Amino acid sequence: MMVRRGSKRLARLRNRLLTLLGYVPLRDLAKARSAREAQTVESPVMAGPETSPLDLTLLGASRPDQCGALPLYDGVDAMVARLALIRSAKHCIDVQYYLFRHDEVGKLLIWQLLEAADRGVRIRLLLDDTTGMRQDAELRALSSHPQISVRLFNPARLRRWRSLSLLSDFARLNHRMHNKSLSVDGLLAIVGGRNIGREYFGADTELEFGDLDCLLTGPVVQQVSTQFNAFWDGPDTFGIETIRPEDDLGLAALQDDIERARPRLDHSPYLERLASSSLLHALSNRDLGWYWGPASVLSDPAHKARQDSQRDWLIMALAQRMRMVKKQLVIISPYFVPSRAGLELLTSLRNRGVAIRVITNSLAATDVPLVHGKYRGYRRALLQAGVEIYELKSQVRRRHRVWRGSRASLHAKSFVFDDAGLFVGSFNFDPRSAWLNTEMGVMLETPALVANLDQVLSGILARQAYQLIWDAEGMGWRDPQTARVWRREPEAGVWRRLLVTVLAWLPIEKLL
Repeated sequence: MMVRRGSKRLARLRNRLLTLLGYVPLRDLAKARSAREAQTVESPVMAGPETSPLDLTLLGASRPDQCGALPLYDGVDAMVARLALIRSAKHCIDVQYYLFRHDEVGKLLIWQLLEAADRGVRIRLLLDDTTGMRQDAELRALSSHPQISVRLFNPARLRRWRSLSLLSDFARLNHRMHNKSLSVDGLLAIVGGRNIGREYFGADTELEFGDLDCLLTGPVVQQVSTQFNAFWDGPDTFGIETIRPEDDLGLAALQDDIERARPRLDHSPYLERLASSSLLHALSNRDLGWYWGPASVLSDPAHKARQDSQRDWLIMALAQRMRMVKKQLVIISPYFVPSRAGLELLTSLRNRGVAIRVITNSLAATDVPLVHGKYRGYRRALLQAGVEIYELKSQVRRRHRVWRGSRASLHAKSFVFDDAGLFVGSFNFDPRSAWLNTEMGVMLETPALVANLDQVLSGILARQAYQLIWDAEGMGWRDPQTARVWRREPEAGVWRRLLVTVLAWLPIEKLL
């Protein structure tokens, strides 16, 4: 009896989720595709659904002179937001990501994009070749849909032998597009730190990346579209058809693959989490609670790797804003390698009395030990300058978790400037983001949103992070919950500590 009740409850949750997101079964999509192939459509853009949850939420809420922002702290909410945006599209969807995995989360989004394309929405999918190298066949099949275009940034010439490409063409391939955005109809956009994959959206029970996106509306969305167009038409972007002329897989086979994955989603606990999403509840009540204020997109130029001048690079805009800080600077970066120039900048701010807080990964939590090896060489100088450093724990008691995975790793990239400015984007405080990759983000001048983030961070730092200290005994990691002080990297085994010690000697900081 309990199993039957549980099944009925799950079915109700599933139906609620699919109803709110405007669910259309894939078998119906196949019928729609057949009907479309049987007739000529005069207009390249057909009308989408008459209404959607986001349409209804935006009615009466728009402020033409300001931008609305909604922080997406929770991975499940972040997935619901993306699904809702795609369902609300009537004319065009632009998708730009560094990673787009072909797992159940990626397939769920592709499924929704195909549905949008079948109702006449124009879709442009722009991915870094970090994804394309592994998914050429799938992306080529996707591009065979008349409403979908796929392009790759800075693709390798040797498609089957990536290692050989890196060896023969390292200087070029070392530059990657790390930008992350999704925009719909020039009205709504999501910008932040999340790639597309199960670990970013609460679908992985073993690992969850703690991340931050912002759902945006208002004039700033046009700026997101402008930077997308710059990359779409940029000199280092190529259509998937030129890279893989033959469509070996075919669109029908791709759709069959997605449909085969559906039963796993239908019976997955993740579906219940989606249906229980606080954002979905807000959508159903038509009350998102936007934070309103001025906003602007900051991004690197698409031709960053080709130009010598650094005046319009994102790092320059962020550094200038840091120098303007009067009271407080908060840096949230999973990969934190400040470099000598960054150390000098932070030290100069401390000498002016600016309070600085850095939040990054512990050795146990990081997914890139090589970066941690270089970061730890800066900790002592930063602590002695008076910079507060917090490192995220890897293991957290279930009742204290903000993120659902049994192991957590920070992936958010944000900066707080005094009590009013917040930058949310893809930029890590490391040499790779500064000088090699292209990055983007949104600068929000919204004190209420800064206060909201501060409240969220207070809870995380109290329960999910170690505070670093420097005293007579040297480096220490203090647990705010227990007041215990560790004298070695907590939660990290001997071999992991040894590995990082060895990696720290490698002369490759400029590549990190």
